[in-house]
Amino acid sequence: MVLADDHGLVRAGVKALLLAAGFDVVAEAEDGRQLLREVRRQHPDIALVDVSMPTLDGLEAARRIAECSPKTRVIMLSMYEDRKYAESAAASGAWAYLSKDDAPDELAGVIERVFRGERFLEAASDVDDALTSREREVLQLIAEGKKNADIAQVMNRSIHTVRNHRARLMRKLGVSSASELVEMAEDRGLLRFPASRQTHDGTPSGGRL
Repeated sequence: MVLADDHGLVRAGVKALLLAAGFDVVAEAEDGRQLLREVRRQHPDIALVDVSMPTLDGLEAARRIAECSPKTRVIMLSMYEDRKYAESAAASGAWAYLSKDDAPDELAGVIERVFRGERFLEAASDVDDALTSREREVLQLIAEGKKNADIAQVMNRSIHTVRNHRARLMRKLGVSSASELVEMAEDRGLLRFPASRQTHDGTPSGGRL
């Protein structure tokens, strides 16, 4: 199993729980990109993934895991119990979605059942179906406060490509500024990371998701 969570203490606690239950944790990751690297390297049966991670959130990571390691079954962990997040997890290809509040009591059983082939989520229409994978990636990085040059470096793309992605995002979401872009994305549930992350202007958001 690969375990991904950007909070070290949370990750350590979940890992201890997994080991006590007899599971083998072959790798850990603190963001979505590191998670993908570890999945490509290990091809685990299970990836236990936090929904909210920097640079690439758990939902987009799950979509890419389905492409690069189709036998890996993703279980999402989240601090949010809102139905829209479970629906988005289903659309991303996740097999199960657990609240972190429930995880200690339910996690081991859910993992065992998913390993045996039981799916807890059915694919549903996702609010961000209209956005491409790259557009969702750019959207998150914009909301984290990264400028075009930073985004280009993270994604290993040209600034021109990033600008094109940003322009298409604004057209699709019907906005004309970065602040409106982030606000609209939050309202539609397209952004999934802790409120303490930086917003598009580089200041702590201090608000909701």
